[in-house]
Amino acid sequence: MQTMEGGLRTRGCFKDSGGDKPLITVVTAVLNGERYLEQTILSVLTQSYGNVEYLIIDGGSSDGTLDIIKKYDARIDYWRSEADNGIYEAMNKGIDLARGDLIGLLNADDYYELNALQRVADSYGAAGSPSILYTNNYVLQEDLHLKYKSYPHMRYWLGMPLCHQAMFVAKEIYRQIGSYSLNYRFAADYEFLLRSIHNGVAYVHLDEFLVNYRDTGLTSMNYTESLAEGRKINATYFPTVSRFHAGFLLSYYKTLTLFWLQKIIAVLFGRAVLQKARTVYLKKFIAKEYEWL
Repeated sequence: MQTMEGGLRTRGCFKDSGGDKPLITVVTAVLNGERYLEQTILSVLTQSYGNVEYLIIDGGSSDGTLDIIKKYDARIDYWRSEADNGIYEAMNKGIDLARGDLIGLLNADDYYELNALQRVADSYGAAGSPSILYTNNYVLQEDLHLKYKSYPHMRYWLGMPLCHQAMFVAKEIYRQIGSYSLNYRFAADYEFLLRSIHNGVAYVHLDEFLVNYRDTGLTSMNYTESLAEGRKINATYFPTVSRFHAGFLLSYYKTLTLFWLQKIIAVLFGRAVLQKARTVYLKKFIAKEYEWL
C-alpha cells in the first residue's frame, strides 16, 4: 500500500526539549483501532503538561482509523500509515522518529489520566541519570464490567512485572541498548525489560495511577503464544537450572492451567458461569481495589 503521512511536522513544525521542561514523546501504534482510538488521542492532546510530542504509526488500517487520525491532523505532531510487520515494528518506527527526552508507548485502546504526563515530567527531572520511569495503572476488564488497580512489582524473573503502557523510557536508553526485538510477536516488551536490566538500566517507580490499560489487546487475545514467547525469553536471560527460571516455570504452568481451566468451564457450563467465576477470582485474588464499569 502507498505510504501516507501528515501532522504538524509535515508543515515544518518541530518540538524540542524546553530546558527544565523535558519533551515527552508519546507513540501510538495502531491497526484497525477505530473503536477506542479517539479516546486514546484525546487523552494525549488534553494533557495538562504542555511539552508533548504525539506520533501515531498506523499499520495500514482498513476501517475508520485514518478518518479519526485526520480529524486531529492539526494537533498531532506526526502520523504515518503504511504496511508493517506488527506492533513492535510500528513502535520502533515511532521511537526512531521521536525527538523527546522521554518516550511513552500508548496503545490504541488505552488512555492516560488527565495529569499523567505532568507527574511523569516532574518525576523524570528528579530521577537524575537516564532511567526508565514506571507508574501504577488501572486495568479495564470490560467484559466483566470491572475496573481495578494494578500495582507493579519488579520480580521480573516471573514474567513481565509491570504494564508496558505505564513505562516511560529515556531516549538515550534506546540509543544505548536498542529498541524492540522483531523476533517476538507478542512479548518483545518483556525481552526489552530483561535486556535493559541486564545492561544496568535504572528503574524509577512513580507510585501513582496514571494509565488505563484495556485487557483486550494483542497479547491478551493470543495468550498461549505470548506465554510461550515469555518462556523462551526467560530462558535466554536466565540459566535453565536456576531459581530464576524455576520461578518463571512455576508461574508459567500456574497461568497456563488457569487459562485452560477457563476454557473447560466455558465448554461445560457456558460463558455466563465463566464470567461469574472470573469475577470472583479477580475480586478475591487480583483486584483488591475495584469499581464497576
